[in-house]
Amino acid sequence: MLHGRRILVTGASSGIGRHLARAYAAEGARVWAAARRADALVETAAGAPPGSIQPVAVDLATDAGRRAAATAIERDGGALDVAVHAAGLLGPTGPDATLDRYPAGAWHEVFEVNVSAVHFLHQLLVPMLDRGDRPSLIGVSSSVGRKGRGTWGMYAVSKAALEGWLEVLADEWAGRVYSVNPGGTATPMRAAAVPDEDPSTIPSPADIAPVFLHLAHPGTGVPTGAKLEAREWIGRDPWEGLRQE
Repeated sequence: MLHGRRILVTGASSGIGRHLARAYAAEGARVWAAARRADALVETAAGAPPGSIQPVAVDLATDAGRRAAATAIERDGGALDVAVHAAGLLGPTGPDATLDRYPAGAWHEVFEVNVSAVHFLHQLLVPMLDRGDRPSLIGVSSSVGRKGRGTWGMYAVSKAALEGWLEVLADEWAGRVYSVNPGGTATPMRAAAVPDEDPSTIPSPADIAPVFLHLAHPGTGVPTGAKLEAREWIGRDPWEGLRQE
């Protein structure tokens, strides 16, 4: 259903980003999978149809890394239909990470990865998205970004900032902009944040994929600026309600 779609997925070395890169590729998309760890990206690509995923090993928290990611797409056709910003950094959480004692270094580092990298990468991607077919941008948000929660520190603050950024972009840009809250999902980041939780009791990345698949299709009728809950799509056909092409 996504044959020929050109999709960038950040944070594709593990968790939600890895699964989405593979899921998009399985549906016929051409995927650029971006993250810092080259070995992990090779593993991501190995779980998809041969040649469908192009690993892009870059540090998106740096200007050089963002430019390298944009260049990889530019050299491979120069048009982009979908950008999925799944990369994220948790930072300190818990009772020792309340705002009154949150470490300055971690504060800046988490904000750089979760917000600034998204913003400055988008500036580089706009020309390619504008050449794409009914382009979409999907931001991976969080429950603690939609309603602040104590002891989640800069992660919660940064996700709230991302929500605001997506709102402004949806009002400015001609493409479609979406915020998706995955909810508690069995990923390495979730395990670090809630170490006592049994991962078998919460959804997997595969469970929450339908909404991300739906939003990547050119025929989606979901209006720009929509804020969606991935859990509401668990078990649904991702191609449900698509406009005829």
